[in-house]
Amino acid sequence: MSTGVRRKYLVGESAWMREGATDALRTIGTIRIPEFVLFFLLIFEGSYGLPIPFDIAQFSAILLCGLVLFRRPLFELGGLQRLVPTFALALLYLGIVSMFASPTEEAGDWTRRIFRMTLVLVMIFCLASGRLDLRSGLLGLFAGTVFNLVTFYAGLAPDNYGGVLSGWFFDKNVAGLGHAVYGFLAVFAFQKRWTRLLAGMFALGATYLTGSRTSIAALGAAFIWYFVAPKLPLLGRYVLGAGIWFGFSALQEDFSQVGQFSDRKGSDLLRARIDAASEIRVHQTPFSGQGLGEAYVDVQGQHFFFHNSYWTAIVEGGYPWLIFIVVFTVMVGIRPFARQLTRWEFGAQAATIILLLCSWRLGEVFLTAEWGVVMAFALQARWTAQRDSQLESGPGSFQGTLSPEGRGAGLGAAPGRR
Repeated sequence: MSTGVRRKYLVGESAWMREGATDALRTIGTIRIPEFVLFFLLIFEGSYGLPIPFDIAQFSAILLCGLVLFRRPLFELGGLQRLVPTFALALLYLGIVSMFASPTEEAGDWTRRIFRMTLVLVMIFCLASGRLDLRSGLLGLFAGTVFNLVTFYAGLAPDNYGGVLSGWFFDKNVAGLGHAVYGFLAVFAFQKRWTRLLAGMFALGATYLTGSRTSIAALGAAFIWYFVAPKLPLLGRYVLGAGIWFGFSALQEDFSQVGQFSDRKGSDLLRARIDAASEIRVHQTPFSGQGLGEAYVDVQGQHFFFHNSYWTAIVEGGYPWLIFIVVFTVMVGIRPFARQLTRWEFGAQAATIILLLCSWRLGEVFLTAEWGVVMAFALQARWTAQRDSQLESGPGSFQGTLSPEGRGAGLGAAPGRR
């Protein structure tokens, strides 16, 4: 390489590095520290000896809900605010069913569970309305997943599955769901293409290290949807969705015969027994459900929670609760009848696909922190699209109330429709 060419190369590389450093500093400068820290703590599924009556994640959620008492919403959600009383009525129904049910001997504490659900609900609408900064939260969650991986392989985080990445999430399937959802959504929290690429690669790699076949397949399906769906008409998206579902089912079976997944015959047999016992409980459940905390079985003298979130919904709240939670998730996250969507809305669809697929084989997905963050992202993506439509076509086309602070809020800066 000649001296002139080498000098030009070094100058270009130096400029690229300066641009990257400037972008990183700009990102740090726009982070709200309270949200960043408290969302970072949501990965800690346990108290780890601290003198608190809750898990660290739940305690962090309580602090987040307390934080919003000192914040004004950046924008009103207009007609979307009707979701708040609707969901409150659904939780009231769950509470009534649980209160008047006859709990079995090993059932969980339904009051503690409904309290956690309520925290997730409050977090959703506080994020969606801008009381909590969503981007700072996503960056905090992403930093938490990076911290989980680093400390796990440094031997500082718990190892509950013989070397398979679990860490502070405690369970490898929870870790799989967390790394998949938080890693995927982090792609939208970064501004530069190379940082988004690194976030996506990290999400794929970290999810693979959890060994959760369901989460790996679901994350792959999310990326396929995000890159392919925007190029298709509405009918084509339906076909793609059906293809993803059948491919997901087949791929999970193939995973059990490949590489590190080929030695799980024993665990797969146990899972099959848990599923068989769970299905019996589902068939024994009345239409209105058995109450919160009842989605468990005893197999080989051990206590196991269901591995299917849809069955969990049936047993705990009956078919009314199952229908409500699935319809809510699909209508908020997927919006199956919407034709024109922004890239943020396609991202919300893809993240919701992770939830819906993982719900089929993982124990608890609905009303978890992961589910709540995705729903908040979907609501704010929809609000941002409506705001941008108003700014383009003038007053009268926007359902929400736009405060002066809210004009620059939301996901990104006027993402164009595809």
